[in-house]
Amino acid sequence: MGLTAGQPVRFPSDGISLEGLLHLPDGDGPFPGAVICHPHPQYGGDMHNNVVGALVRACLDSGIAALRFNFRGVGASEGSYEAGVGELKDVRAALATLEAQPRIDSSRIVLGGYSFGAIMALRHAAASPGLAAAIAVSPPTVAGPLDGIFIEPPLLLVAGDRDEYCDTSVLASYREQVGRNVQLEVLPGVDHFWWGADDRLAEVVTRFIAGCPEIR
Repeated sequence: MGLTAGQPVRFPSDGISLEGLLHLPDGDGPFPGAVICHPHPQYGGDMHNNVVGALVRACLDSGIAALRFNFRGVGASEGSYEAGVGELKDVRAALATLEAQPRIDSSRIVLGGYSFGAIMALRHAAASPGLAAAIAVSPPTVAGPLDGIFIEPPLLLVAGDRDEYCDTSVLASYREQVGRNVQLEVLPGVDHFWWGADDRLAEVVTRFIAGCPEIR
């Protein structure tokens, strides 16, 4: 399935309004759902990023609805960057918005993200029970951002072996610490930005989803 344009949505987060795009698979549902978080707002990251698009496409190919959104201060989302504090509130607001959709099965929700968005997804997943699975693409390993994170549901960690910001040997060292059911995938020849490797990423994510009975 190709990546559809998506249905524009707006939703509140801590007194401001955020923009997003809701993508629904074919059929009547109810569908599992996923919220996808984009890379760093201060370095050009937004919901139209190529990796975000690959994650949305993998969800749709797996029969999962996906909500991608712009963090506060990005695009037409109100507010301004809050160094990860306000952005965590945005993640919670996006999840609540997705779960409230009439064609979504709120008991089968996935949270994913790329780079900064991966860290936001991991932090939320560690603090909030009830997710079916979590996906973290290229989480930056500088300054130990995975310290203290433990994820109960199945977790996919995926990065390239040429990533400038995600040291895959460091990521591998966290594998035993961050969850009970952690799948680590390192793709050869791929850097942090995944140019030309979007389809390979989508295939990895699709396989992970297919192996999660919590989602299916």
